[in-house]
Amino acid sequence: MISLKLLHKYGRTGLLALAFGTALWAGDVRSFGAVGNGIADDTAAVQNAVNACPNMGTVTFPAGNYLIGGVVLKANCTYAGASHSTVTLSRANTFIFEISERSNIRIAGLVLDSNELGGGVIAQGFGPVSNIQIENCDFRNVSAAAIFPANLALVSTWGVINSTIRNNRFSNVAGGIWFTTVGSLGILNNSFVDVTEGNAIYIAPNPAGFPNGDNVRIAGNTGNNMARIAIELFRPDPTNGSVLNAPVIENNSFSNWTGVSGMGMSITHGDGAIIRGNRMSNVTGPGQTTGIEVIVARAQVTDNNITGGFAEGIAVVGTPNALIANNRISNVSDNGIILACDTANNRCSSRNTIITGNTIVNAQFVGIKLDNDWSGSLISRNTITRTAGYWPQDATSWFSGIHQSPAPGPGVIDSNAVIQDGTAWPSGFWFGGIRLNGPMPGSSVTNNLVRSLTSVPFGSGILDNTGAARDGWSISGNMFINTYHDVN
Repeated sequence: MISLKLLHKYGRTGLLALAFGTALWAGDVRSFGAVGNGIADDTAAVQNAVNACPNMGTVTFPAGNYLIGGVVLKANCTYAGASHSTVTLSRANTFIFEISERSNIRIAGLVLDSNELGGGVIAQGFGPVSNIQIENCDFRNVSAAAIFPANLALVSTWGVINSTIRNNRFSNVAGGIWFTTVGSLGILNNSFVDVTEGNAIYIAPNPAGFPNGDNVRIAGNTGNNMARIAIELFRPDPTNGSVLNAPVIENNSFSNWTGVSGMGMSITHGDGAIIRGNRMSNVTGPGQTTGIEVIVARAQVTDNNITGGFAEGIAVVGTPNALIANNRISNVSDNGIILACDTANNRCSSRNTIITGNTIVNAQFVGIKLDNDWSGSLISRNTITRTAGYWPQDATSWFSGIHQSPAPGPGVIDSNAVIQDGTAWPSGFWFGGIRLNGPMPGSSVTNNLVRSLTSVPFGSGILDNTGAARDGWSISGNMFINTYHDVN
């Protein structure tokens, strides 16, 4: 006869596993007294099921709605839901599950409803979590009114290593994934809808002496209605000594921002970052600052598509040796691509950067703006198209395909095409192919095409903005078609 004490401790499935000497234990939370009606308090029953889980065991949640005030999960166990299994938070400013300083945990197939009270899953304490797999879960209803960090769906305040977060859905959450200090981490194929206050994905180094690492990949994530930033890899300034090498951020797609001063991506941590194949579209949302911001050395920003509703398409802020290639940028309200300065933090060098093969359509003021120390850089084979009259402000503004600010060393502007494709232009608008603002001895402007499609010649091919800006430049092999001034 089965002992009622053993039955309560292990459940029927668990007892069968113990009887046959197998590690494939599975404990149904209902066997431990959980009701799952969304009304009864199931906290103690679920915690008992968790506590009973042996190594390699599984705690299962049959279909139902389990109301809990927060449960601490056990290491070396799986927590799995059936169809329509929901765990709902009942206590304010806390989390549904805590996994602090634990390893070998899998959470799968659960709806984690924070009930506008707190967060979803938290790892805190004084050591990283390892081998955490969270997949096919639905995080929802995380309120901005909760006290940090309980206003986040999935959070680690110390570190996450050797882990994967994939195929989850985040909806109506103040903040999505918020991790500090990562290594060998995949954030893959998650979706975010209505992130109401913070970022969809945020990663930063912990100020404590825990090393960052390599093998970080953020790929295939999607989102709509972002309050702030879709993906942010953040490093404090001045830095705290942490290192993140060559994170890969690829094939993510986010659209339509709801807040102000947000971005598609901000990558300020992770030298050698590979940022490729991402799509940022803000056609219907309020204007945001930047599609992709890069403040790491040796970044590779390639094959991305940025459309509408951003002031800058791609901004490389005072960091050298970037590759900006084969991106498509359209309808941004300031500059398509900018090499910019961060004077407050003494970052004003993007030396040895290559900008090539990009397509920029209807940036309002400048296609490519070289506005810092771009010595040693190559600007080549980009296609920049601008339609006169596209922007309402065109009657009182100007446009430059490529805008140069002086740098202490030579740079090269070669084989670019700058085309004004409107047949007429509003009075007061002017078009310039390449605008030079100061001498740069040893530099060259060669083999570029500047063309206007107006019925009569319009605009300037190369504009010397000071009258002496061409000094020291080698200017040759350029083609000017239907421009009012070729070089002036």
